[in-house]
Amino acid sequence: MAPHPHHSPSRDQKLDDDRADQRRGSASDPVGRFRVALQRGGKPIAVPAWRVTTENHAVADAVSGLYGGVPQLLDTREGHVVVVPTRRDHIPVLLGGRGAVSLRMAMRGAGETFHVCDGTRFLEPAGARGSLCGCPASLAERKAAAQAGRGPTPEVRLGFRLADLPELGVFSLVSTSWEFAAELPALAAALDTATVPVGGVLRYELAEFTTRSGIAVSYRRPVVEIGRTQVLARDAVRLAA
Repeated sequence: MAPHPHHSPSRDQKLDDDRADQRRGSASDPVGRFRVALQRGGKPIAVPAWRVTTENHAVADAVSGLYGGVPQLLDTREGHVVVVPTRRDHIPVLLGGRGAVSLRMAMRGAGETFHVCDGTRFLEPAGARGSLCGCPASLAERKAAAQAGRGPTPEVRLGFRLADLPELGVFSLVSTSWEFAAELPALAAALDTATVPVGGVLRYELAEFTTRSGIAVSYRRPVVEIGRTQVLARDAVRLAA
């Protein structure tokens, strides 16, 4: 798929999902991470296919063999990682039920974390954990507050296995897309009632629109499909804890 000539992120989507992902390591780190952008000159640039990063060369070789792309060694502040710029914008995946998806709302900047909550109560900083965060109830209100610089943005985490090679391990995706956050309750409900593991497709969808001033804008965002039915939540929703 050829890159679209306009890859400017809309107000609904931050492309730099890598930054959110890198801050959240754990003892159960995934074997690899799916990325929606690359950094160029300090700015996030959309790409036409999934990029996968891993610290495991065998994982990188397996992903490359499945979905194309030549593994590249990349130096980061966290150390060496291998990047696989795949040639696929859709990947068949296996999801392990409702626990495969989760959400945090976070406000970060200048290397600091100011606010992390589950939509109702603080998760960070530690001193405020468990207290009411004061975020609005609806997604539309939260988005308006974030755009005004007064509220956090979503960090949706998805864990999955590659349907083509499930024994490779669990991969992750962290998205800051408001649209993906809006779809999360419906996706979680679908996973609740499905037989585990749940087969689906992880797509890297191109969205396009024209502003009122006539400027063409496009961006890419993740979409999860269960079977052949795209899981959507079209109305403003209260985000589940």
